Amino acid sequence: MAIPEWLRQKTEHGAQSREHGKAKERFLDKTLGHVVAFTEDTMFNETTSLKNGFLQKIEPGLKVLTIMLFIVLLSLQKNIFAIAGFFLVSFALALISRIPAFLFIQRILPAFFFTLLISLPATLNVIVPGEPFTNLYRFSKLYSIGGLTIPGEIFITKQGLLSALTLLLRVTASVSLVFLLTLTTPPNKFIKAVSSFMPGTFKAIVSMSYRYIFFLVRKVEQFIMGFKSRNISAASYGVTGRKWVASRMGLLFSISLKLSSELEQAMESRGYRYENLKSQISNFKFSGTDVLWIIFSVIFAGAVTWTYLM
Repeated sequence: MAIPEWLRQKTEHGAQSREHGKAKERFLDKTLGHVVAFTEDTMFNETTSLKNGFLQKIEPGLKVLTIMLFIVLLSLQKNIFAIAGFFLVSFALALISRIPAFLFIQRILPAFFFTLLISLPATLNVIVPGEPFTNLYRFSKLYSIGGLTIPGEIFITKQGLLSALTLLLRVTASVSLVFLLTLTTPPNKFIKAVSSFMPGTFKAIVSMSYRYIFFLVRKVEQFIMGFKSRNISAASYGVTGRKWVASRMGLLFSISLKLSSELEQAMESRGYRYENLKSQISNFKFSGTDVLWIIFSVIFAGAVTWTYLM
C-alpha cells in the first residue's frame, strides 16, 4: 500500500518548527549524553579492572604511589628517548594487564591531539627562534603587527620542533600512566587508595563519596527525562528554561545536603568512629605480585633517575 501524498509532504512551517525545537532541546540532550557517557566510562573501568591481569593484582595504594612517582620522574625528563620509554613501558603494562590496545590508545588520543594543536605554533621561528628545519613561506617584505615584526621567512626550527615533540610525548605518556591506573583499579578501591594519602577527615569523606555520586547522577537523568516526557512543546532558552535549570540545580543541591545529613545520622546511630575507617584504610596486604612490582618500580625509577642525572 502506497503512502498518501499528503503524508509525504512537509510544510515549511512544520519543518522550521521541528528544527527550532531540536535546537532548543539540544542542551538537554547534551546534558543527558554526558550523564550516560560518565556512567558508561565508569562501567567500562570496572570491567577492565576486574580482569585477571598483572596490574589488577597489585595493591591499589601501592599502585597509586608508584604511578604518581613515575609521573613525577617523567615531568623531570628532558631526553626525548627517555620520555618515549615511559610511554612504551605504559603500553607494555597495558598489554600484560589485558587491556585492549585499541581501547587504550583511544583513551589517549584526545589528549594527544589537543597537545599537538597547542604545540604546533612553538615549532615556528616566530615563536621559538632557531636553526631552520623546513621552510614554509617567504614574504616579499617585512610586516609588523603592533609591536611584533614578522620575519621575511616562516620556517620550522629544529629547537621548536624538539620542544614541541618533547611536550607532546610527555603529556601523552603522563595521560597513559593515569589511564593505566584507573583502568586497572576498581573505582571504589581507587578512591579508597587515594583517600589514604589525604589528611584528617578527608579520608572518610572521599572514601564514602564515590557511591553517592551515581545516586546524584541518576537524579539528574531523572530530572531531564521527566521534563522531556511531560512537555509536548520544545524547551525554551528564555526565562522559563533558565528557571527550570536553576530550580533543578537548587533541588539537586538540597538533595545532596539532605543525603549527607541522613548519612551522618545513620552512621552515628550505628556507632561509627573515624578510627575504625582509619584502621581499615591502613590495613594493606602485600602479595608476591606486589613484591615483583616494587622491584620493577625501583629498577625503573633508578634507571630513569640515572638517565636524568647523566
